[in-house]
Amino acid sequence: MLVLPSAAGAHAVSAPAADTALGPASCPGAAIQPTEVLTGQFGSELQGSFVLLPFQVPAGTTAVRVKYCWDPPIGPFVRHTLDLGLYQARTEPGALYGPREFRGWGGSSHPDVIVSPEGFKSEAEYVASPRTNVPGKTTRGFVPGPIVPGEWAVELGVAAVVTPALGDPDGTVGWRVEIELSRDPSFADEPYQPALYDSTPARAARGWYAGDMHVHAEHSALGDATMTETFGFAFKPLSQSGAGLDFLMLSDYVVPVAWGEIGRRQPEYPGKLIGRSAEVITYRGHTNNHASARYVDYRTGPIFEREHDGTLIPRRGPRPPRELFADVHAAGGFTQINHPTIFPSTDPFFQQFCRGCPWDYTDAETDYSRVDAIEVNTGPPPPQNPYAASAIAFYERALDTGAKIAAVGASDSHNAGRTAGFLSPQAPVGTPTTMVYADELSEGGIRRGIERRHTYVKLTGSKGPDVRLTAAVRRKQKVARAMMGDALRGAEVDFTARVLNGFDESKPDPLVLTIVKNGVPWRTETVSSDDHTLSFHTTEHGRYRLQLQRGPTIEAVSSPIWLEPLPVKGNGKKNA
Repeated sequence: MLVLPSAAGAHAVSAPAADTALGPASCPGAAIQPTEVLTGQFGSELQGSFVLLPFQVPAGTTAVRVKYCWDPPIGPFVRHTLDLGLYQARTEPGALYGPREFRGWGGSSHPDVIVSPEGFKSEAEYVASPRTNVPGKTTRGFVPGPIVPGEWAVELGVAAVVTPALGDPDGTVGWRVEIELSRDPSFADEPYQPALYDSTPARAARGWYAGDMHVHAEHSALGDATMTETFGFAFKPLSQSGAGLDFLMLSDYVVPVAWGEIGRRQPEYPGKLIGRSAEVITYRGHTNNHASARYVDYRTGPIFEREHDGTLIPRRGPRPPRELFADVHAAGGFTQINHPTIFPSTDPFFQQFCRGCPWDYTDAETDYSRVDAIEVNTGPPPPQNPYAASAIAFYERALDTGAKIAAVGASDSHNAGRTAGFLSPQAPVGTPTTMVYADELSEGGIRRGIERRHTYVKLTGSKGPDVRLTAAVRRKQKVARAMMGDALRGAEVDFTARVLNGFDESKPDPLVLTIVKNGVPWRTETVSSDDHTLSFHTTEHGRYRLQLQRGPTIEAVSSPIWLEPLPVKGNGKKNA
């Protein structure tokens, strides 16, 4: 149970005041002078859905503040959870609030938010008090901009409703939303200007680049590490106790606002890449929207709109994640499934505690042909992390569908280089490290490298051993060659596997190299030097990848090379 508080940090709960028939009588925290108060109750049948609560914003409003809370925890680890989103005025009465109206999402870690034309409080103010608002400044995780008059909406995401079986007598959660509108002109006299993102390649050379595919900073949960701390640790050399990375994908929750801040910091890290990403959090799985530079709708569950009398009107049914993946690809980005087996929802407690952490969509809802990458490890390596082996097995099952997907790893760090102890699922940035062979160090270069599946994962971080896997097929007078991630056609193939910088006689356990064929260990040998080579010839079609292990610790996992049969001619003979 010691792992649970750290894992829940992304969804910290605001403790409400004494409840009434429809939830708390007031919400805790800084004083508010509400213009409007909304209260209600949701049953467990709404879990996984989103409920929009419209409210009017008159012309001349310069800031919108929303404060909310819900029924208190049932026990120390059992609690209801409601997430908060905000949408500005829709263009037509009754229309669905969508990406054009989106003004932010804070999960359950933002109990009191402000949206205005102005930007965010300073980094010093954030460090001093992450969860305190500065009047007139937009709260991190929400979108600054003009306050458009009309019918806005608070959105409550019904993340978890504790059932009677888990301890809530009636299986409902009462909630309270307080809305304060301001007309103070000083809240709009310094309009926010996002910084221009520099898309020039950080390095123009082709080669292997070390990165972290899933990193959070200050625009995720309030209290997360600042960008300054996160980037500083990520790009500091290993010799100076940093992560030693070449790139990271900044994947703050759902909202695109962090992208407008990256440009202010890029000049501080020459030769390094900060990629624009967002973790799209749904109630049945998390995925990354990498390098599209376009916000995509996170709501895969049903959407309702609440009338003034409490009636819920359906606005949109469930939406499969394959459509979300299509949106990312249409915008020029690439997709990734995050921590697919962590905190499995087959356990009723985990289902309430960590909503959407594991990937619970069916193969048909997912369509793995639209998935570019899967995290084969998230956070620390085993044995500290009990979910690495199951994540690798998930990856293999996805490949069994016929899809070709890159193996990647990510820290999912919220705390830069800080960790919370041995039993915490939190890892510093760069643990694990994903190695990508790219034609240049840029968002486009990393995208192309991932799409070609030219990847392997160093589960212990960038200091870990490196691997190479190549293959060659002779066709008449020519030789076709492949590296990890590629597909080769032929009747037989020569493989070469290499392990670099992994030999260490001082450690009690030897480093063992395994060739994994179609998800099953196929050949194993002990690494005996700092440049260990294993060559083998095979006529067996299938996919072949590398795995390194030292005792209970998996050190590296590669994407496969696929050996496929030759195409058949019209006369039934195979092409040579």
